[in-house]
Amino acid sequence: MTRFAKPWYRKGRGWYLEIDGKQVKLADDRDQAFDRYHKLMAGQSPTGTPVSSVIDSFLDWCMHNRAERTFDWHKERCDSFWQHLKSLGLSVLTVEELRPFHLDAWLRTHPGWSPGMQRGALVSIQRAFNWAIKQGLIVTSPIEGLEKPPQGRRENVIAPATYQVILEHVKGQAFRDLLITAWEIGCRPQEIVRVEARHFNQGRWVFPKEESKGKKRIRVVHLTPTAEEITKRRAQQFPDGPIFRNRAGRPWHPWAINCRFCRLQKKIGKKFALVDFRHSFVTRLLKEGVDPITIGALCGHADLSMIARVYAHVHQDAEHLRKALMKGA
Repeated sequence: MTRFAKPWYRKGRGWYLEIDGKQVKLADDRDQAFDRYHKLMAGQSPTGTPVSSVIDSFLDWCMHNRAERTFDWHKERCDSFWQHLKSLGLSVLTVEELRPFHLDAWLRTHPGWSPGMQRGALVSIQRAFNWAIKQGLIVTSPIEGLEKPPQGRRENVIAPATYQVILEHVKGQAFRDLLITAWEIGCRPQEIVRVEARHFNQGRWVFPKEESKGKKRIRVVHLTPTAEEITKRRAQQFPDGPIFRNRAGRPWHPWAINCRFCRLQKKIGKKFALVDFRHSFVTRLLKEGVDPITIGALCGHADLSMIARVYAHVHQDAEHLRKALMKGA
């Protein structure tokens, strides 16, 4: 009979057992874990691959093979799903037992999630199972072909007058610096929350290839005088680590930024996001007649078709089109 090593506990992760050189999660609960272990020792077939094992293995792989922000993105969603299963007493749910309705029930516990957030959550879980198939951990995915909400498109363009109203209601210097810089240079949200003093170089942020989106080329973010002044001041204040931090001195986290925008919504009546400042930057430049090639370079777009695809709403602005018409009259 095959002999197995004894189960061991991995702090915060549950009970594991090594089988044929692979670490397999048995369960979070000790009694359930040893029950599965004794069945294996007795030569009985295991009830199936635990969902928890797939998720843990996927996150371990992401930690070592993907960018930190990608790992964090998946971890937040996978942990949320796993906590939902545990709350229903389904900590030993197997891949064979998992059904789409389990994910639907999970989404219904988050009524505040937009269709885009729901789609992202489902994509993350689905990706974990697709990865497990490629790795040979499972044969098929029980959620292949899972129906997801449409992607949707944010067209929350911030007009200059609205921007001034936003600033009037933001009193804290830390959040003001974040918003003003985002408005001035149109960088990606992940760039502004991760920029450090070492990236600042002669009026620019320079991210090396391994730290840029896609990790294929150096990303240069050009600064306006206002953005440069803020960068210099914050780099002196925080010479190590991210320079944009909240009033407590902690680096901004996406959830914390979202929380600030939710509080701002109560004052101005509309919800915005940091990415809206990037979209508004591009929209302003297009309306001012800046060519798409230059805008694409400023924003770090590798494919200029992104400008035409995402910012097509500019061509639906009647006032803008009327002004363009009068220029040629």
